[in-house]
Amino acid sequence: MQCSKPLVGAPLTTGSDEIPLKTTGRKWYICGVAGHCASGQKLVITVSDGSAAPAPTPTSPSTGAVSRSIINAGFAAAMVVVGFFGVVMF
Repeated sequence: MQCSKPLVGAPLTTGSDEIPLKTTGRKWYICGVAGHCASGQKLVITVSDGSAAPAPTPTSPSTGAVSRSIINAGFAAAMVVVGFFGVVMF
């Protein structure tokens, strides 16, 4: 998809814009700020005819991954506290 603005249509600027997707196919949307589209700020939406099966629901991270994140955060906090006391004591 090239980063060129369409000849028709007004820019969507409210932040609450709604776009009715009435026809099937690929719909491209780009950021109109200079350089943003070239940097990858573009979106493609594929509208199907409705007879296709819906996409599967994304899975949640495993509890192990969440636990490791919590442990890593706790370890980092403990290191900050130890470092703080090390600075205060010396």
